[in-house]
Amino acid sequence: MLKRAGFLALIGVFLPLSVPLSPAAADGSVVCSEALGGCVIVAEDSSSSGGSSTPGNTGAAVSEAEGQTIEPECEVGEDSAICVGSAASSGTAAPAVSPVQVAAQAIEMLPLPAPEIGLAPNPPSTALVGSPVWLWVDNQTWTAASRTATAGSISVTATATPDRVEWSMGDGSSVTCYNAGRPYTRGTSSSCTHTYVSSSRSGPYTITATVYWDISWSGGGASGGQTLSQSSTASLGVREAQAIVQ
Repeated sequence: MLKRAGFLALIGVFLPLSVPLSPAAADGSVVCSEALGGCVIVAEDSSSSGGSSTPGNTGAAVSEAEGQTIEPECEVGEDSAICVGSAASSGTAAPAVSPVQVAAQAIEMLPLPAPEIGLAPNPPSTALVGSPVWLWVDNQTWTAASRTATAGSISVTATATPDRVEWSMGDGSSVTCYNAGRPYTRGTSSSCTHTYVSSSRSGPYTITATVYWDISWSGGGASGGQTLSQSSTASLGVREAQAIVQ
């Protein structure tokens, strides 16, 4: 889906932005998502016994289009989203939405920012060989966050729980921190640091911070999970300490 300062991997599901319907389409609810690539429709099939929803074929709906398209209106709040739309009346069911598709909408709304890297020494200052470099990310609350999406009768809640930050230090070594780290404060210590053993003679080291979240979702009689990540980079020069001769 995204590559802002870094990357964010999401479920790979594609649906057309406007789902064309034959003139026989029922009224329905629509779920829209950038993660899905468009919208899907939940409709009641009035031609089936009991009026239950019947899954359709998205590809068939596209190929059989004859002039009618859905242009849904979506209301997206801070913690939830509801999308509804209507199609022309008829007895043919439109493609039915699944909990996985609604989950993709909920996951897309989760606040998973690319990390803002904090370093001490702070560039353009340089670090010294043998002295610890403090590592932290500024914009991570390091608490679980949840969002809910609804389409028709299906409501799915997705929760993101931060797991770790993996730091690639540019010198071939890496550091894994199971917290966001802490900004440098004189007289204190940190569990998230790295000490370089050689200078960056050919240019500053490129440091990459990757934040990983455990994602879980449930609703509509289904549940699932995955891991998502975001990365950012920074550069830091490292030099040898110079002895003072008196």
